[in-house]
Amino acid sequence: MRALWLIIGVALPAPLAAVEWSPFVEPYQQIFPSLEIATATMDSAPSAASVIGDADGLIGVQIEGARAGSRFDLIVRIPGLARDSHLQGLIPKVDAPVTLVPSLNWDFQTLAKIQQPRPAIVEFELKLDGVSLGSRSERVRVRSINDALYFIDEDGDTADLDFNWLFAAYVNEDDPAVDRILKEALDSETVDGFTGYQLNDPDEVLKQVFAIWHVLQQRGIRYSSITRTGSEHGRVLSQHVRFVGESLTMTQANCVDGSVLLASVLRKIDLDPELILTPGHMFLGIALDARGQEMAYLETTLLGKQVTSGNQGARLAKKDLASEAVDRSFASFSAALSEGKRQMDAAGSAFDRRDDAQHQIIDIEAARKLGVMPIGR
Repeated sequence: MRALWLIIGVALPAPLAAVEWSPFVEPYQQIFPSLEIATATMDSAPSAASVIGDADGLIGVQIEGARAGSRFDLIVRIPGLARDSHLQGLIPKVDAPVTLVPSLNWDFQTLAKIQQPRPAIVEFELKLDGVSLGSRSERVRVRSINDALYFIDEDGDTADLDFNWLFAAYVNEDDPAVDRILKEALDSETVDGFTGYQLNDPDEVLKQVFAIWHVLQQRGIRYSSITRTGSEHGRVLSQHVRFVGESLTMTQANCVDGSVLLASVLRKIDLDPELILTPGHMFLGIALDARGQEMAYLETTLLGKQVTSGNQGARLAKKDLASEAVDRSFASFSAALSEGKRQMDAAGSAFDRRDDAQHQIIDIEAARKLGVMPIGR
């Protein structure tokens, strides 16, 4: 049992003397700005009777021994990152510890600018029936905005610990660089226009995808295997993900970077891309019709590769393209389609197993409907 809290030298009233409370910051004393921004407008999931506030929140307190009906007042603040966040109400009558999780008043602009891990202090103040139970603080590590949390390995239980959907937040169809890519694609004359699914022609959709691939290849985008973060944790799995503008400026992209880059541009022209996760890897799926009944798959690490062999699975013919000058891009695009299909076929039914966190299909449109926002920079 913890020692009784004293308030200005006076012992707490008897009903409060048995109350114990402890703050928590999940996962494992870390804050992911990408997660907080991406879910800022997402509706909370239904909560258990013992949870009050934001059921999906990761920062709060747990109380034991509080009398049902007691009025609580919790304040959480994170200097420099979040203003005072209040949660008030009544302790419910439950046979379990009560968890209080306020919706935090984040400074989202500041969160979006954090490019390197940094320490922070989270402060908690709690009152019951107007009597202060004191204040406590937790030292935490704030991660880079580029760090995407994708899995928490906790006590061997994988339920509700899969955050792979957070990769959808790095797909940003509103990034200003996307319009520049589309203009360059039109200027290249590899496509007459971007019509999305309007023509009901899968080959026309592939031509639009190729036009974007060609521009990125012409820009010199190359594969880079950089994935490691500087804040690795044995139970918290994350990956460094470049934003659209960063990949274009640095002219390099790993499998995730290349997939979210292409997906961002494809969504801008009203196509429906999917991020395909396999163990240690990601590639891109693209619906070739509005209903998603026909799919193509692209191995994005082949972007920028010099491929000399001929057609390896692309359904386009060179005569359909605007110029022979695109032969090099066409070869890598064909190879990427062929390799993407091979990997999808190799995975087989693995995507049908919902408990397989290493085989996931992240539908960007579905993620948007759930409230996963793109992270603007």
